Amino acid sequence: MSLQCYSESLIGARAENQDFSLSFKLGQDVFAVLCDGMGGYPDGGWAAANFAGAVKEAVTRHIPEEDVAPEQAMRDWLQRAWELFCEQHRVQQPHPQAQTTFVLAWLAQDFTLVAHAGDSRCYGLEQGAVLWRTRDHNLYELGVMNGDIDPAQMPLPQGQNALLYRSVGRDKPLKPALSLHPALAQGQALVLCSDGAWAQIRDAEWFALVGSEDAASGLRSLLSTAVERGGDRADNASALLARSE
Repeated sequence: MSLQCYSESLIGARAENQDFSLSFKLGQDVFAVLCDGMGGYPDGGWAAANFAGAVKEAVTRHIPEEDVAPEQAMRDWLQRAWELFCEQHRVQQPHPQAQTTFVLAWLAQDFTLVAHAGDSRCYGLEQGAVLWRTRDHNLYELGVMNGDIDPAQMPLPQGQNALLYRSVGRDKPLKPALSLHPALAQGQALVLCSDGAWAQIRDAEWFALVGSEDAASGLRSLLSTAVERGGDRADNASALLARSE
């Protein structure tokens, strides 16, 4: 059994694609990261690409000691990545408010560790079921968790554009949320995706990617569906699939 990664990104109806994703290996472990530049601010695409690159540089250049817990290693890497991001911001001088959301998955032999900030998501999947997903850092999701919002009365599509309270930017410390899960088993998969993808795709539609014979085509088809449903307001739609094969 090995882990294979597939990625796709569509511009939608936007003038610029501000999503960015990459995957890489470190020893036997696989890392996948997806960033979604925040379109409400200039240079969101710069922020997405630079933070994803900073994550790869931090992970590959700073190997943790064997006795360091995975969660601490992840936090250390992300802090280094944020510092690199801030340094690149100082040197290249994009817009001061350039920001991005992100989701990062560390797929090891005995665990899966996910970190995120904002509303870029990670889904744990098997055929016919969503095993788990990350929770968006917006006021809608916070209200649901606190019991102040009833999803039956205000469904997710109405709350999708709720204010984000976490992201990656120069002017505020990075506060990622971490979640630890079992390692991927045969017949399971992870999907990292931007809100332009998940907002238009029903949970059950992700299931087909788990056992698809042509994962790349299946992923492209699903994102094309997301863009089509978004119509003339379709956002960038991006996803990165990692599955055991």
